Parts: sequence; C-alpha cells; structure tokens
Amino acid sequence: MKELYTNMDSSRIGLYKSILDEAGIASYIQNENTAQLVNMISPIFQPTLCIVDDDRYDEAVALLKPLNYNETSELPDWACAKCGKSNPGSFEVCWNCESPDGVS
Repeated sequence: MKELYTNMDSSRIGLYKSILDEAGIASYIQNENTAQLVNMISPIFQPTLCIVDDDRYDEAVALLKPLNYNETSELPDWACAKCGKSNPGSFEVCWNCESPDGVS
C-alpha cells in the first residue's frame, strides 16, 4: 500500500479513484469520512488516496499527473476588504473572516 494523494477535497480524490479504477489499478480512500466525523482540519485526518499494488505507483502517478492542478498560485496576494488580513492569491475567501475575495 502506498499513499498517492491527500487532500480535503473529497470530490477530487473520488475522481482520481474512479480514474484508477477504470485503469485497473486497485485503490482505496483512507480517512474518507474521518475529517467530517471529528470536525478537524488536520493532515492526519485528511482523505488519502492509496494504491494497493506498490509496483503500479509510477503508472498511477503518470495517469493522474495531467489532472493534478498546481496548488501553488501565481496570482498576487490580496488584502481582505472586510478585515484587512493578507491572503494568498490562490485563496478565494479570506482565511480570517471567510469573506469572498474583494467583497466587503
């Protein structure tokens, strides 16, 4: 068993799993419901896509690579209009007050 991808976006992990299933690569989602049950955002509770056959790891990575979005953003940081806190350009809502980008 090897971990392939970890993210709180369970829909993305589900998509990745369905692609692996279609390719005949056995996989499962570890911690599929744990984050919701414990109501915590922590890496140890995040859903994680795992493959069963370690020998197919490189094949799985190559298959999913074109779908994997770049999590680093080239967008400039922005200041929240509501609370003034600085946010990374990739954030669509303020980390502090959850106000949408540029909305007061």
